[in-house]
Amino acid sequence: MSRLPPHTRSVPHRSRGLVTLAVLALAASAGPGAAASAPAVSEPTALTASADVTTGTAAASGARRAGTGNLIRNGSAEKTKGKPDDFSRVTLKGWSVKKSEQFTAARYAADAPDPEEYGQRLAKNSPGPGSRGKNHFTGAYHTSSATTGRATQRIDLGNHRSLVKKGATFELSGWLGGYAGNKDRMQVTLTWLDRKGKKVGKPARLAPVTVADRDILTPGEPGDEVTLLAERTASGTVPQRARKAKVVLKALRGDSGVRAAYADKLSLKLRS
Repeated sequence: MSRLPPHTRSVPHRSRGLVTLAVLALAASAGPGAAASAPAVSEPTALTASADVTTGTAAASGARRAGTGNLIRNGSAEKTKGKPDDFSRVTLKGWSVKKSEQFTAARYAADAPDPEEYGQRLAKNSPGPGSRGKNHFTGAYHTSSATTGRATQRIDLGNHRSLVKKGATFELSGWLGGYAGNKDRMQVTLTWLDRKGKKVGKPARLAPVTVADRDILTPGEPGDEVTLLAERTASGTVPQRARKAKVVLKALRGDSGVRAAYADKLSLKLRS
């Protein structure tokens, strides 16, 4: 059964939110041909959903699968050149961001008395991952005329060529979200590249957490959406000709810029 994270208050007029937390990320999706799995709450403090693109039987008991750790560098925006705040743009180590793109890192706000109250900034105790650092990705450092903001990272798979040739699978995940009723949102795309840099196989995507997804207290009644992060996951098979992986984190503009699109704890792992 779904339940609110222990760090949030439960009051009578919000009782319907308890039922809807598990439905928060029904919009999660992966690449073409994806088969979505049922959303689930992985732990009391987490809002989760999955979109697996492959299914299969579990390995025999006791068998050990070869794999990698997280291949995404600086997937939680903790490594920056400059101190993140709401008024300046910082360099994200490991990520490529064009000067024309509105994309940076920001600090989580201090714990909010009521993190579900409408209009709260993304805080340390906002609904989301049970453990988090000081920073998160955000679409921009101020409201602007930009319609998108993106950060790109290319990952060399050379050290994992043997694993890929044997038919590796991948697990992509990230915590995405936005500010209350603002329509700004974040999405993640994973593309595989061959040795010449050409696309191979099918891309995988983590769908945005939309305004409708954030309407967890009284679904269908706008005006009390919650600022939060929810987990999106996708999995599939790595193309055997893949030599690099390209991850694009993209903030999409709503009505007032791309400042209120958030992401944190991005991860890409390969398995045999």
